[in-house]
Amino acid sequence: MGYDRLLETRGYVLAAAQGYRDLCQTEMCEDCEVAVLHPTLSHGELVEVAHFIRRRWPRARIVMIRAEEWWIEDALYDDRMVPGVNAELLVATVDRLAN
Repeated sequence: MGYDRLLETRGYVLAAAQGYRDLCQTEMCEDCEVAVLHPTLSHGELVEVAHFIRRRWPRARIVMIRAEEWWIEDALYDDRMVPGVNAELLVATVDRLAN
């Protein structure tokens, strides 16, 4: 079962954006509890997206999925996981951050 399907079965409503521009142009829900940032984002996109999320949804928690030890400000994310993480662990992290 994929991450998105497992999250949906737990009652989460998902919205996906393919990058910073897509995120800015997409009609996203008014409230965002947790944002999961995909490992394909470049370093610059990662920082831009995290800043945008912090401005648009100041109470949202951010999970960064990243194998590299890229340095970004600690204030830009709340948790970090490695790509390919077990789906149950990702869902448990989302649950923890959402509550």
